Parts: sequence; C-alpha cells; structure tokens
Amino acid sequence: MGAHGLTPRECQILKVIIHDYITSGEPVGSRSVARRHLGHLSSATIRNVMADLEDVGYLSQPHASAGRIPTDSGYRFYVDSLMQRPKLSRVEESRIEQGIRPSHGEAEELVQGVSRILSDLSRYASVVLAPKFAQNTWRRINFVHLNRERILVVLMADSGLVRQKVIAIDELIEQPELDRISNYLNSVLGGVTLHEVRKRIMARMAEERDEFNRLMQRALELSNKTLEGEEEHVYIGGTANIAHQPEFADVKTMKNIFAAFEEKSKLVKILDYCLTQEGLRIIIGRESEVREMRELSLIAAPYKSGDHVVGVLGIVGPKRIAYDRMAALVDCTARLVSKLLTEADV
Repeated sequence: MGAHGLTPRECQILKVIIHDYITSGEPVGSRSVARRHLGHLSSATIRNVMADLEDVGYLSQPHASAGRIPTDSGYRFYVDSLMQRPKLSRVEESRIEQGIRPSHGEAEELVQGVSRILSDLSRYASVVLAPKFAQNTWRRINFVHLNRERILVVLMADSGLVRQKVIAIDELIEQPELDRISNYLNSVLGGVTLHEVRKRIMARMAEERDEFNRLMQRALELSNKTLEGEEEHVYIGGTANIAHQPEFADVKTMKNIFAAFEEKSKLVKILDYCLTQEGLRIIIGRESEVREMRELSLIAAPYKSGDHVVGVLGIVGPKRIAYDRMAALVDCTARLVSKLLTEADV
C-alpha cells in the first residue's frame, strides 16, 4: 500500500486524473488515461481503479456517462501526499524581485507590487494582507503639524519601509513640542513595536514623577492614536482572471465569488488564520470557513520582517488550480518579500 492506504497504481491514476482535469477542466475518462498516460493498462482496469477512488471519496462522477473529476478530498490527498513542488526559474525569481521592490520605500507601494506580480504570474487573483503598524518593529517616528486638529505620523520600520497616517488630536500641539515627543519616542523605539513602546512609557510613568511625565503622557496619547482604529488592509489583484475560468460561467457562482472579494472582512478572517500558521497553507474548497469561497482554493504564506511575521500573501483560484506551480510561486514570493523587508535596503 502507498500513502494513506492507496496502492501505487491508485496514486498514479489519481495523480494523472488531477493533472488532466487541472489542464482541461473536463471530466477525465478511463480511455483518455489509458491512451495518453498509462498505455500498459486496459481501460477496464483503469475504470475499476477510478470506481475504487470514487468509493473512498477522492473522485466524483458529474454524470453517469461522464468521466471523473477530483473532489476536495482528492485534491487534499494530492497536495499532502502526491504533489511535487517545482522550483521557479531564475528569470521568474528576478521578475518577482523587480516587481516587488518599491521605489520610495512606501509600504503601500510594496504591497501593490506584490499583488500585481502574483496575479500577473499566476493568471489568477492575488490577495495580500498588508503589514500592520502594531506588528512592525520601528526605527523612527516623526510627527508633523498639519493644522489645529490633525497631525501626520511618519514611521520608518527597521526594514526601511515607510508608513504614513494622519491622526486627529483634541488640543493644539505646536511643532516644537511634536519634535520633543518624536525625539523622546525615538530614544526608546529602536527595534521594538509600538505596543512595546507603550508598555515602556507606562512603566516609566508608574515609577517616576518627574518633569517628563507630561511629555510622556503626550507621547503615550499620540502612540495610542497612531495604533487605534487601524484597519487590516487587504489588496486584491487580478479578480477578472477568475471570471475567465469555465467552471465559473454560472452567474450565481460568480456573484458569490465577487461578493467574497468585495466583503474584505471575510478574506481577512482567512488570511488572519494563515498569519498564525508556519509556512505555506493551502485551503481547498469546502475547507474554507467562508461560504462564498467554497468553490475556490487559496494558497497563502506569511511574510516576515526579521523574525516577526507582518503579513500574508497568496493566490486565489478555482479548485483545479495548478497547486504545484502556484505553491512554488507563493513560497518564492513570500521568501523574497521577507528578504527585502529584513535586509532594510528598500
């Protein structure tokens, strides 16, 4: 017996059927398998094996006279036990590196570049969960007075990425005091998250009652405002690629899929799960907690800045997505983005 109780012959035939179905989108028959791949086996033998694979839930037959197609369980078995992951060519790696490198170090530009290159190379939809303020380790923070009610916050991460955010304030703070607050925060900021900075300020305020307390209080307030209400930004690219897949010709199916893309909170729910997992994750069809995503598969991986996981990137496509190549593409992109963020030379 082979993996999970299947014989080597059953594994071979299941793998052939999945590869053919991924390529054609059409049910695969025993004669086709015999003619194109396994000429040493008769159609009857292959048909019997296909019936056995159907009995264990790895194949289904959409019509009595049709061939078989993989089920979600069949894809899962293939991904876990049969799939080999090819390496991307050096040309493709170089294209990814050029596509993700922001010209001005802006976080948004990086994320948009990642989304664009993934959808271009995969021909499916891409999803990228952007780095959060709270999860980045920071090198520097500056506050710039805009008007009586608003301040521009400029943060530079250890990776060199720059984030900007406009925050509202309750009372006027002139630029000289903003500079003092920036200088104080920068003295305790290096290499830690803003959450850690808040803890340090609160600990010092509890220990000391000195002339810096008002400064520290202001610094704490501005740090809180910088973090509060932070939305989880999901960038989606290439959604039109999904519409070109033959299995989504049905209008109702397409409406459900685009509803999932438009309601980004549902995507965030899945991506947040991937954020907590180590390495590549493949979520197939009904494995998704989001009902509208159950005709799709997601291949995703977290990316890091140093040792800190800061975001997730991935590809969304039909269940007959080319899992081996897409897994290699996502894995490589996550590795290159992590390298870019960690080297701090963007």
